[in-house]
Amino acid sequence: MSHIIFYTKPGCKGGLRQKALLTSSGHAVEERSILVEKWTPDTLYPYLKGLDVKEWYNPNATAVKNGTIIPGVLPAEETLELLCSDPLLIKRPLMEIGDNLIAGFNTEYLSKLIELHNVPDEDLTKCQSNVKADSCKTI
Repeated sequence: MSHIIFYTKPGCKGGLRQKALLTSSGHAVEERSILVEKWTPDTLYPYLKGLDVKEWYNPNATAVKNGTIIPGVLPAEETLELLCSDPLLIKRPLMEIGDNLIAGFNTEYLSKLIELHNVPDEDLTKCQSNVKADSCKTI
């Protein structure tokens, strides 16, 4: 099975469910805080490069949900700077699986890279918090 470096926000319920699927499928998951990592455009871009700029954002981020930030408006360079300055805006999880760097949790794509067992029918990328979005602003 695979060793997966898994960058997420500590305590994020969605991240916990994603990690649980990976570990129950037999993978070793090394969880790291996306908030503690010192992201730069050079270190972040390799995870995002296969996506449209508007897909680089965490759709569950408060600033995205309330319309303060509109994904896809800024050019790539400015978007990378913004994401590095506020890691809660980064699409997550970020994962390293072998030579593959991935942003987001697309079970169909992941199933092509690694074995996944008992994938639930529900969307594992939706915010699982049943409290106000403001509670997700910090650790």
